Amino acid sequence: MKNRIILAPLLAVLLSGCAWLAPDYERPSLDMPEKWVTQQQNGDKTEKLKDWWKEYNDPVLQKLIEEALAGNGDLAVAAARVQQAQAQYNYAFGNQFPLLAATGFAERSKMGFQNSPLLSDKPGNVSFFGGMLSYELDLWGKLASASQEGKAVFLATGYNQDAARLSIASATAQLYFSILALDADIRVTQGTIHSREESYNLIKKQFDRQAANELVLRQSEAEMEAAHAQLPKLLEQKDKAESALSVLLGRSPKEIMEASIPRGSDFDALPVPPLFPSDMPSSLLERRPDIAVSEQMMIASNFNIGVARAAYFPTISLSSLLGVSNIDVANLYNGTLRAWSMGATLAGPVIDFGRTDSGVDMALAKNQALLASYKNSVRTAFKEVKDALSEQTNSQSEEQAQSKEEKAVREALRLANLRYTSGYSSYIEVLDAERNLYSAQIALIAAKLERLNASVNLYKALGGGWAVDSSGEAKSPKS
Repeated sequence: MKNRIILAPLLAVLLSGCAWLAPDYERPSLDMPEKWVTQQQNGDKTEKLKDWWKEYNDPVLQKLIEEALAGNGDLAVAAARVQQAQAQYNYAFGNQFPLLAATGFAERSKMGFQNSPLLSDKPGNVSFFGGMLSYELDLWGKLASASQEGKAVFLATGYNQDAARLSIASATAQLYFSILALDADIRVTQGTIHSREESYNLIKKQFDRQAANELVLRQSEAEMEAAHAQLPKLLEQKDKAESALSVLLGRSPKEIMEASIPRGSDFDALPVPPLFPSDMPSSLLERRPDIAVSEQMMIASNFNIGVARAAYFPTISLSSLLGVSNIDVANLYNGTLRAWSMGATLAGPVIDFGRTDSGVDMALAKNQALLASYKNSVRTAFKEVKDALSEQTNSQSEEQAQSKEEKAVREALRLANLRYTSGYSSYIEVLDAERNLYSAQIALIAAKLERLNASVNLYKALGGGWAVDSSGEAKSPKS
């Protein structure tokens, strides 16, 4: 009983280990802004960032993003890396505990003894079966630090997967918007071609009746062919965009060749959801998966310092063996024996010519590099939010101005046609007005697309669809 009282707390101390050689982690202090430039009291809450693509009210877009999140090849690679990191963490975690292994052997041998009355030259059998227990005492926290390092790397890999999901969802939305915009460009171009063909046919009839000169006819023909020339380029761009989206969705080579992308909302009717963050800028540190990746890698490097410092101290390992042995040697012995052994080994550096010092220096330098990387990721995140907020505001102003220009040019074309048919001006004014209208229509579509892309960029910059819960674990948007 007395021995048990002494051994119980001693065993608890040996099993617990310690990690005091690893420095304590504290999140780096950064000078954070108090509010966003366009922050509003009644702005959008974080909840709106989850499944942000639903804000566009396009069921086809929602299905495409769900398809991309389920089938994208890069996400499959990221998922495999998460599994690999989890296995590495589990391995490091298991190293903290004793290893119990079964061992055994059986041997039949023969030795020739000539002229010996006691020893026989007949074969003999020897066998052993038992269990072996080995355990490394983690007195310096090396194994605990390695386990915590593995956990941080595992979390970082998971957060990196979330960052990939956010990028894939954003790229899918923007490619889909580009396809809808190209559809609109094609419709405008086809309408312009039809209009200019009608004008050319009308002037051709006038020319045949000698009511119009050849210069006007050739100018009209040139404008008609110029409109025709625009269409193949737009069709090519649309085909390439559909192929790119098919690859992003993770479709098969056959489906990529077919490149059949469904359409949902008409481009003109597609809403652009305004987003004005109302929470504090510091919350960005909890929402951006790329920042979480940098922080977890920095935490991992902290524990790696503990692993490196532990190399200064000796490694103490315990081992024990328990089993039974059967020996059958003719004319000498035949029976079963119980066997056991216990022992300890101690190994530590004496002269390593600076290897341990270099290992610690490398760990410290890596930690400083990851600290700088973390700070840079935070700076980049705030830059992207600021740029996206600016894009949202200015692209809306640009679209409004382009809309007014398109209406003004359309009215100018109507007046130019009236002046030409009334004989007050040449056909040059009509051609100029038609060119201006086509350019204004294409520019208006581009402005709408830029505004849509700006909204996606803002959702992405704010870490849309990803968050950290109270336990510090990552939560991803579910497809």
